Amino acid sequence: MLNNKSYQLILITAVIITLASCVQPTQKTAKEKAKSCTDCHPKMAAKFSTGYVHEPVQKKDCSACHLPHGLIGGLFFRQEEPELCYGCHRDQQVTDKDKSAHNPLGPGKCNNCHTPHNSTFPNLLKKPQEETCFSCHDRKEFEKKYTHSPLEQGCQTCHDPHRSKNNSLLIKQSDALCLSCHQVETSSFKNAHNQYPVQGGCLQCHTPHSGDRPALLKKTVHSPVLKEKCSSCHTVNGDSIRTKKSADALCLDCHKKPAAGSKSSHQPYMDKQCTTCHAPHASDQVSLLASAPGILCRNCHTDQSLVLPPPADDDTAPAETHKGAKDAPEKITVVSAHQPVLDGDCLSCHRGHTSNYKALLKNDEATLCLNCHDAASYRNISRSHPPAKNQSCNTCHQPHASPSTFLLVDTQEHLCFSCHRREADERGRFSLHRPFASGNCTGCHSLHKAKAKGFLKQPLKNGKLCSQCHENLLSPAKNIKPHAPVAKGNCTKCHNPHAADYQYVIKKQPGQICLECHRDVSTTINTSRTRHQPAVDGDCIDCHAAHGSPHENILKKGQPMLCLTCHTDIARYWRKGVAHKPAVKNCMKCHDAHGSNEKAMTRKKGSRLCSECHTTKGKEFLSAHKNIAPGPNSCTSCHDAHGSPQKGLLYPVSHAPFAQGSCTPCHKGGKK
Repeated sequence: MLNNKSYQLILITAVIITLASCVQPTQKTAKEKAKSCTDCHPKMAAKFSTGYVHEPVQKKDCSACHLPHGLIGGLFFRQEEPELCYGCHRDQQVTDKDKSAHNPLGPGKCNNCHTPHNSTFPNLLKKPQEETCFSCHDRKEFEKKYTHSPLEQGCQTCHDPHRSKNNSLLIKQSDALCLSCHQVETSSFKNAHNQYPVQGGCLQCHTPHSGDRPALLKKTVHSPVLKEKCSSCHTVNGDSIRTKKSADALCLDCHKKPAAGSKSSHQPYMDKQCTTCHAPHASDQVSLLASAPGILCRNCHTDQSLVLPPPADDDTAPAETHKGAKDAPEKITVVSAHQPVLDGDCLSCHRGHTSNYKALLKNDEATLCLNCHDAASYRNISRSHPPAKNQSCNTCHQPHASPSTFLLVDTQEHLCFSCHRREADERGRFSLHRPFASGNCTGCHSLHKAKAKGFLKQPLKNGKLCSQCHENLLSPAKNIKPHAPVAKGNCTKCHNPHAADYQYVIKKQPGQICLECHRDVSTTINTSRTRHQPAVDGDCIDCHAAHGSPHENILKKGQPMLCLTCHTDIARYWRKGVAHKPAVKNCMKCHDAHGSNEKAMTRKKGSRLCSECHTTKGKEFLSAHKNIAPGPNSCTSCHDAHGSPQKGLLYPVSHAPFAQGSCTPCHKGGKK
């Protein structure tokens, strides 16, 4: 026989052996290696395996770019673009030696052109190479009457798609690139150039992509070049072509010298520096401008405090703009810019040489602005803000760009309040309308094409203006009973448009403003001996919804839940006990809402109120009361009007004889 101690030892040993047999080995065998991404995502693996495949995808090395999901699913990258791409493609990163960079590459938007997993096109392009370029570059500029033959072989014949040590992403310096195909020693080349020993400067006369002139001559050609009268300006000495004078001096042989007396003159014009702005041979721009006005003008007219977007003509930006130089001045981001500025169309407003108006403007400011902006909208007195009516556009607006909306010279807040001082003082009041508080005057006002008085965007009538933001209040759900002013859209009946000394921008203390319409309630409050405290305090919105409610009298809650918000003790016996039915349904069955001449604000006094539902005469009533006729107004001396733990709504604590059903010790006529 085993003793208890031996039996326990055997049992413990058996348990240990059993548990040990259940423990899995900590090391996995070769067959038990962790699953790869493609084991769980076979559809994605199949999808990304066709065409040109990104090298990490070929190797099924998803972790080269993605972090494992862990407990939270999602495509988590190891680094943000472009650093993620530069991990392998560091050779494509813009360097200090680069003169130009492709616009998507600078900010690192590799996915603008490339797809990260696989593609049906080489270099993982999203589209064929030609279509990829035309996603941003206007196809019309490359499909004119005469087309440069290398263009048919693709843009990469001449351009690097990412970055270059040459301008315009060229794979070589422009002349060297041209001479790699065009042989300057051939007779055909010499004949084409009137036997002049031309060996460079190709882009001075020719457009590199396509054009409407034979030999790809630029759109506008200097008259001597077009007439092949190069000798007007040049002399030839062997293989050297020289100008007879300085280029600027040559211009004045044919063109008028700067005239004095104009109100404003362009400084290069006055200094006789023609080639600062003009090309000497040919140009794709009007008036032989050296480049598009938006680019040319910015060479000198650069406001270092404003960050303007590049003009539409600027296909590639200098590499420096993408590298974020540490010494660059602090920039102010442009919030709004004049459309001609965005289009690079400086000459729509300015003249190039002289003008009878300041800042080389084509006309006086008022007339100039109305060339584009509808004059009827700005001259109509009732619809236009006074500065606009007087055509003083620059009173409020910047002509080029602004760090504020609508080209304003300052923020709306500062600009509007610089004239509207009374409204500015309202900023110190307790409650502010949200647009007014944020300085967003144009949230409600339209200063040039106003549709209502006060230069409002919409009339106040029928709540049209307010409904732009408060549609849910002015067009409530079908079950909502709206407050009368809300139903009529008369928001200013209760609210100030800018600011007020009471919450919700209410004009007066809520009680005062409500009683201006609800005079019967005012009379009740003023003449009642017992008054509802919120009514006395003027806190009407403690009980009523200001705009609308699905409940009677636009109460915030239905009965009796509204009253129970404050009078919580009323329902203390309703769950475990007996509730007075009228109390459960509607407190107003017995009470007045605002005031009464009776205690507890009851509608009638004592038994007169109870007798509306309960018969207070007859045998049945006397029998229930031990044949004793209760005194007038004595119902609540025995009964709780709201609820009780026992039948009959009797108070839980009773006089001993009464609790025993004996009334005779105190009253005559009662049964024992």
